[in-house]
Amino acid sequence: MSVSFLYGYSYYFFILIKVVFMKKIFLFCTVAVLSLSCNNNKTANAEHPEKKSTDASSSTGENVISFKVNGNEIKTSGWNIRRFTWTNQTNVWMNITTDMHKEKRTINVNLNGDKPGTYIFDDNGVVMENSHGSYHSDYTDPAGSYSFVSGSFIITDVDTVHHIVNGSFSVTAKNTKGETLNITDGKIIKGALKPGIISL
Repeated sequence: MSVSFLYGYSYYFFILIKVVFMKKIFLFCTVAVLSLSCNNNKTANAEHPEKKSTDASSSTGENVISFKVNGNEIKTSGWNIRRFTWTNQTNVWMNITTDMHKEKRTINVNLNGDKPGTYIFDDNGVVMENSHGSYHSDYTDPAGSYSFVSGSFIITDVDTVHHIVNGSFSVTAKNTKGETLNITDGKIIKGALKPGIISL
């Protein structure tokens, strides 16, 4: 075999390993945020039993997240809207996860900032450096997971006094088979921002 052939082969092998590794890191980060959110949600409910449920909030027009997947409307609520930092980083991020207990079709996104602005997604982003997100057609089935490959989240309000986030979003998501979904008309209406900033 020629040296150039071996070099080319090793280069493509390296790229393949990098893609597989990044997908595993993304899945790990998603699971970590969801797990942490679960534990924090249980603690919050235990400490404040008088707190209204997300269902009650949604009926009053608060903590509503709605969007369309290939034209099919989904209306749910925010399950975890929280500011956080990655370990060994100082930049504050924001996680927005819809309530998978209320609606199995779930969105989970990590924005690389916690201020009003436009957060862009692409399929070349590095998980702990760029905004990234996923859509799950059934949050209990990892096979139904789609990663955001283009589009944006526009956060219009982040009120840390009244704990409210407002915004809109439109993204394209792709699964490991290369199948795509269009997520459009996304709205976050008085999303319930959890107080404080946690470290992951």
